[in-house]
Amino acid sequence: MNRIARVLLCLVFINAVIGKFGGFADTAGAIAAKGLPLAPALVVASMLLMAAGSALVMSGWRSRLGAVLLLIFLIPTTLLFHGNAGDGAERIQLLKNLSIMAGLLLVIEQDDA
Repeated sequence: MNRIARVLLCLVFINAVIGKFGGFADTAGAIAAKGLPLAPALVVASMLLMAAGSALVMSGWRSRLGAVLLLIFLIPTTLLFHGNAGDGAERIQLLKNLSIMAGLLLVIEQDDA
């Protein structure tokens, strides 16, 4: 069950990495619109964090490190792009991300298996 839970937890990140390949310019544009410098480099960094973190969490090898990598991506992303709880759609994204963070914290808390 633990392995299944880890895979399910990471599906959203794997899907996001795949989506960023096709929507690289749009993602970089959204990051630049927030006033952040080096938007293309940030997109690449986010893709690497999500891919490496997901691989580690799903495999169970160094899963704590993988969960930390995913949190390094997820926390600033949530604050920058989904922090407006007054907007219904953004509130859903905020709550989804908080739920995923909880799952990642559980992975960190568990012994590596």
